[in-house]
Amino acid sequence: MNIAKIKKQVSDFYVEHKKSIGYTGVVIIVALIICVYFSTSPTDYPRGTIVRITKDMSVTGAANLLKEKGIIRSTLVYKIYVVLLHDGKGVQEGSYLFADPQSALRIAYRTAYGQKDMEKIKLTFIEGHSSMELASLLAKNIPGFDAKSFSVQAQKYEGYLFPETYFVDIDTQPSEIISMMREQFEEAVKPLVQEFATSTRSMKDIITMASIIEKEAGNKTDRRIISGILWKRIDEGMHLQVDVPFYYVMDIAEGGPTLKDLATESPYNTYINKGLPPGPITNPGLDSIRAALNPTPSEYYFYLADSNGVTHYAKTHDGHLANRVKYLQ
Repeated sequence: MNIAKIKKQVSDFYVEHKKSIGYTGVVIIVALIICVYFSTSPTDYPRGTIVRITKDMSVTGAANLLKEKGIIRSTLVYKIYVVLLHDGKGVQEGSYLFADPQSALRIAYRTAYGQKDMEKIKLTFIEGHSSMELASLLAKNIPGFDAKSFSVQAQKYEGYLFPETYFVDIDTQPSEIISMMREQFEEAVKPLVQEFATSTRSMKDIITMASIIEKEAGNKTDRRIISGILWKRIDEGMHLQVDVPFYYVMDIAEGGPTLKDLATESPYNTYINKGLPPGPITNPGLDSIRAALNPTPSEYYFYLADSNGVTHYAKTHDGHLANRVKYLQ
């Protein structure tokens, strides 16, 4: 059915019924006919189309996009439905699958209340992944994902992308995943707000320390003891001498950094620079953040992990060397 046919049918209807039901009645019925027509799906409806409504898109923007994609006939009818159905609250962001033809009313309802009919992708980010590692994981799980763009955008939020299980749309954009992870970080650390406020350390230093602890220890007890050791080294003007920052900035082999690596000039080299690296090197979990905030005091200055992941501590450098001989050779 096209516009010319509608006009002719309306004209014929008016001529035939104007005397029996009056002008007003004809107008009402004609308006209903037109509304019903523009509420139906287009004849060339593109089955299986995915349409993405962005976070800041208005109802008009969504209507224009849906019209452009061939999902609706009339932007006006769609907008009226959205306003009536959702009390003027607009449309919900996300990717919507339009598998089969649907009325404008149904489409308005779906976009107003976020019924996307899309199967989500489950992504689990574990504690201690850097933004580069997150980018690689995303690229493996989301077809066509722009991992390079994610890496560039995410790097400035290193340490603040919270490790968690997320469910995302198949065409989720890098900026949206970053926003999701940043929001989850803010939510996760809410119980620690007072501790951050009363700490003598800055939040940046705490998160940076937590990012190191995440890679240095595998359980709650060790995390807090190692936290105490590393903060003590900093407070006493010692070098941290931890290897994990090298993995963040250099392509280090399985055997760990070499003597040449340890002599490399880099702000992340904690063997030649005192204090913390310039920023976080991983995205730590809540337990490591708590450990950085609440270190366990001890007499130890040194530690190492054996091949089974068991941590051994020493008060002196000689004791540390003895542990190396005993547990690593």
